[in-house]
Amino acid sequence: MPAAKGGSPSAKRLYHHGDLRRALLEAAWLLVAEKGLAALTLREVARAVGVTHAAPYHHFPSRTALLDALAEDGFRRLDRALSEAKAEPMQGCPPGTDAAELLDRIGRAYVDFACAQPEQLQVMFRPRHLDSEGPPPPALAQIGAKAYGHLSEAVRACQEQGLAPPGDSAALALSAWSLVHGFATLWIQGQLGDLVPDAAGFAHQRDQLLRNLQVGWQAAAVTARKDDAAAADQAAKAKVAVSMSSACDGGLIQTTSG
Repeated sequence: MPAAKGGSPSAKRLYHHGDLRRALLEAAWLLVAEKGLAALTLREVARAVGVTHAAPYHHFPSRTALLDALAEDGFRRLDRALSEAKAEPMQGCPPGTDAAELLDRIGRAYVDFACAQPEQLQVMFRPRHLDSEGPPPPALAQIGAKAYGHLSEAVRACQEQGLAPPGDSAALALSAWSLVHGFATLWIQGQLGDLVPDAAGFAHQRDQLLRNLQVGWQAAAVTARKDDAAAADQAAKAKVAVSMSSACDGGLIQTTSG
C-alpha cells in the first residue's frame, strides 16, 4: 500500500506521541521503499504522516535537507550493524587470526545490511549535486566516516597480524569496500541472474568473495615478508663486502708503505 495514500501507521503513532521529525523520517523511508527515490517529496511525506504540507518544513527546509537526514539515519543504522557484528564473541579463531574473522564479520554485515535495506543504500549513496545542494552537512560526513572506520580498523588489524600486505591501509580498505559494496549493488539491482539464484547461493558467494580477498592479501603479505628478508640479506652481504674491501685496501696500503 503506497505511503502517500494510506500513510505509515508507525509514523503516525510517532507523530501522535510528539516526535514529528522521527515520524517524517519513517514515512520517508517507507515512501522510498515502495515508490522509489524520485517519488520522495516533502508534500508526500506530510500526507503519509497526516500533517499539513507546511509541517515538514519546520524540520526539513528542503528536499535536500530531508535526504541528508535520511542518509545520516541510514549511516547510523549501518554503524550500529557493524558495531554489533564486531561485538560478537570470537570463537574458534587460532591465535593471531582474529583480525581475519573481524574483517569477515564486517564484510558480511555490510552486504547483509545493504541487501536487506536497499532503499537506505540508495539514499546513503545517492549522487550529490554540489552546485545546487552544497557539501554534505558535518553530522552526515562524521557518521559516514565513523561507519567506514570499522572497515579501516579491521584492515589495519590484519596488517598488524601479518594477514594483509604492509603499506597504505587506506588503499586496502577501499578495495575491500569496493568488493562488498559492488556485490551488494549487483544483487540489489538483479544483475547477478543465474549466477546467484537464491539465498543459499547468495550467502555462499558473499563468503567466497571475502575469503578470496583475504587469501590474496595473505599471499601478498607473505611475498612482502620474503622480499623484505631478501632485501635485508642483500644489504647485509653488501655491508660485509664493503667491510672486507676496506680491510683489504687498508692492508694493501700498510704493505706498500712498509
